[in-house]
Amino acid sequence: MTPLVISASRRTDIPNHYVSWFLQRLREGYVLVRNIRDYHQVRKIDLTAKAVACIVFWTKNPAPLMEHLAAISSYPYYVHFSITPYGSDIEPKIPPLGESIDCFKRLADAIGKERVIWRYDPVFVSKKYPIEYHLASFNYIAHNLKGYTLRCVFSFLDIYHHLVKQMEILEVLPVDEKSRHTLVHNFALQTQENQMEIQTCAEGYDFSAYGVTHTSCIDADIIERLSGFAIEKGRDQGQRKNCRCAPSVDIGMYNTCLNLCTYCYANHSERKVHTNYAQARSSSPLLIGILGKNDVVLPAKVTTKAAQLSLFGEL
Repeated sequence: MTPLVISASRRTDIPNHYVSWFLQRLREGYVLVRNIRDYHQVRKIDLTAKAVACIVFWTKNPAPLMEHLAAISSYPYYVHFSITPYGSDIEPKIPPLGESIDCFKRLADAIGKERVIWRYDPVFVSKKYPIEYHLASFNYIAHNLKGYTLRCVFSFLDIYHHLVKQMEILEVLPVDEKSRHTLVHNFALQTQENQMEIQTCAEGYDFSAYGVTHTSCIDADIIERLSGFAIEKGRDQGQRKNCRCAPSVDIGMYNTCLNLCTYCYANHSERKVHTNYAQARSSSPLLIGILGKNDVVLPAKVTTKAAQLSLFGEL
């Protein structure tokens, strides 16, 4: 069986809100994940150390997970830590900027700066958050994270259909080509000055003139270096058009993230998020709820390609 790369998770902030559940899944050695296109089709995923090539965490607040680093020490892993400068109107449940920066430093000290990636994501402009605001904020964060990470990843906001009304309320403005290049040129200068490389996530724009490359957030090279496993290099066909990530299995679920960021593609309804969270049980092999009589659990053995093509596609 080919060891799997586990994404935890693009769909929800597991390190912030579901740590107890996640640690129980590691102790029991498996997790159940519903098919996003067929609710009653469930896949059993082996989470024993021998079956996992690497865990890739995505979070805006890893503090709850940091209390349990010893429990995940037998697994290769790295962390995408998003720090953006928006206020509570945009990110209502995220710690203040200074607190997030301090948390980032503590995490980097604990596991190594090469395993913590700073995400400045997503980037959008509005009347409240104009280009000048981003220039100043990015510079401030980059300066404060100097020596604590080797990489910054950014992307511009993708406005999915269910976000259109909310973005209109927030007066989000189109980012024209000149503005994009102004922002990216500045980002590149600041990351270079603060000893980081800078890359884009799932972007089709060409910023190579500033030394900005496209990256794979599920990065086969990082995973091979951490784990020693040979990782499939092809892109995950279940992801967005410009996504370059290697294949992985995401163990999260949509409409479960209590960060409640207004731009989030993975939440469609705050009410549904709270309804789902009320059904969360640390003892359940499913992130939300329990198995029902109509659920079908598919065999535990699964290849990376089968997972990416059949079961775990994204938006």
